[in-house]
Amino acid sequence: MKNRIKDYRKRMKFSQEDLARLTHVSRQTINAIENDKYDPELALAFKLARFLDVTVDELFDYQNRKKEDDVLWCSKYHCELWEQQSDTESLV
Repeated sequence: MKNRIKDYRKRMKFSQEDLARLTHVSRQTINAIENDKYDPELALAFKLARFLDVTVDELFDYQNRKKEDDVLWCSKYHCELWEQQSDTESLV
């Protein structure tokens, strides 16, 4: 998930350490989030947005990157619920 934390943090003139202290995480956590190595849990995302004075949507850009080889678990393993749904859809 892409984010704009570094841009907004610099606008607020916060260091990574400043933002980490405000949000009760380590500086390494802020660094990992900024460098797309870690996606924060929802509570942390809201804290970051609050202290950077933006919305979560402004701060994070969620891109659903579905790969062509991604297969739903049910379709891959032919579970009963998947087969029932497929049968129902074919009748329509």
